[in-house]
Amino acid sequence: MKLAEEYKKSLKHIEAEELLDLCFYRIISFLFVKIILPFPITPNQLSVAALIMGVVSAVFYSFGSKEAFLIAAAFYAVYYLFDLSDGQVARLKKNGTRLGRIIDGIADYVTHLSVYIGLGIGLGDDINIWFLVIAALICMMGHAVLFDFYRNRYLEYKLGTISLYGEDLKQFQQEYEELKKIPGKLIEKSIYFLYLKYLAVQQFFILKSAKEQKTKRFDTEEFLKKNKSIIRLWSFMGSSLHITLLIVMSVMNRIDLYLYGILIFINIYTVFMIILQTFTDSRTKLAEKDVV
Repeated sequence: MKLAEEYKKSLKHIEAEELLDLCFYRIISFLFVKIILPFPITPNQLSVAALIMGVVSAVFYSFGSKEAFLIAAAFYAVYYLFDLSDGQVARLKKNGTRLGRIIDGIADYVTHLSVYIGLGIGLGDDINIWFLVIAALICMMGHAVLFDFYRNRYLEYKLGTISLYGEDLKQFQQEYEELKKIPGKLIEKSIYFLYLKYLAVQQFFILKSAKEQKTKRFDTEEFLKKNKSIIRLWSFMGSSLHITLLIVMSVMNRIDLYLYGILIFINIYTVFMIILQTFTDSRTKLAEKDVV
């Protein structure tokens, strides 16, 4: 298999990939995956390694010095390398599991939460600093939730399957109900519980869109045509942008610019995207069964 073809095979869905990932980060992680592929390393092991790197990064952020920020940025970069690699290994080895997807998601959120706590500690005891850090964390999570929702919605139309609100979610719920009947397995039960709570939070933030998703369907061809470029614009709110900005600002010792960048510029971009998406949806033809 040619290298370019193998690289494409290691990706999720090219149209819904974040641009920074597609053009930079996933290329690096793919080269790393090619090195470790012959070894018996599992996707879950990489997810756990990513979580460890993320927590170590958070610890160094809590020290608050310029040198500590540099080390924290390095560990944060390694975290992201492992975070991307677990999925690529799963796709190339075809050994991914639904539980693995949940572990990967939880590792991401635990890492980001830990890093922000570390930033709050490292930047000082001033209540205003903590306000900025907490506000930036909430905004960052909101950006991730919005992008995740619209990416899943786009993939539903692209692949012809229900990826978030249909069969896949039901299977997660069914597996969790089956797990609850089995004695022990507390870790697996906790992982499923947390992931299902995350989906509930995701639906809470976008409740109106979620309700419409259950009752209204767009014409598939027109929806894909009008949203092909928009989904790429949504990707600029993904984790790769936030991670890149934090790493760069850590090297420059200007964490304050990172926080203000999220609270001002990325939030302005978010409002713009919501308006653009709402306008696009209003001008997209409904499927025949939904036309009144």
